[in-house]
Amino acid sequence: MMKSISCSMFLLVLIMCVALSGVSHGIELNPIKERIEETIKLGETNPGKKIFETDLVKAATFGNWPNYGGGLIKTKLVGLAVMAAMKRKARKNFNEEDAQAMMGSDVLTISYRGGEDVFKIQLSQGDRLIEPVEMLRPDMSKEDANGHAAFYSVSFPYAELDLKKMTTILILKDFGDEKYKVDFSRIR
Repeated sequence: MMKSISCSMFLLVLIMCVALSGVSHGIELNPIKERIEETIKLGETNPGKKIFETDLVKAATFGNWPNYGGGLIKTKLVGLAVMAAMKRKARKNFNEEDAQAMMGSDVLTISYRGGEDVFKIQLSQGDRLIEPVEMLRPDMSKEDANGHAAFYSVSFPYAELDLKKMTTILILKDFGDEKYKVDFSRIR
């Protein structure tokens, strides 16, 4: 009787540990060297848009990304994977200086593809509204299948964010706002 209870308890604890460890990673502000190397290798083995199908990057997307009405949350590791993938596609080498520059960033960047009427992108965590420190609209005039969408890049200081909290991304537009709920604890 005691043996079956202790065995059951052990299995219950094991199941909980496995379940919880697979659900949540959390944004890493200071990833270790091995994690950086793994991320670069992930990008290089999934060149171009294939990187968006990987678990690491897919967890950081919202809406219809990479198409109109969607976005990408570029943490240090997600940005590193995407950059390595794009450099590999362009047949360029990703060097250590590129990685160090990305790891030194103190802002979380959100890329969004939407209409011309977007005038602000904000974050909401609970009752706190977080304003961006920078909002750019890079020139993406090169015609492609997504040429009808405007591209925005918005930066938020890591110091102002709770990286383990549910967050709402608010896309403020002239004609109807959009809201996307994301769980930062599921993004690395």
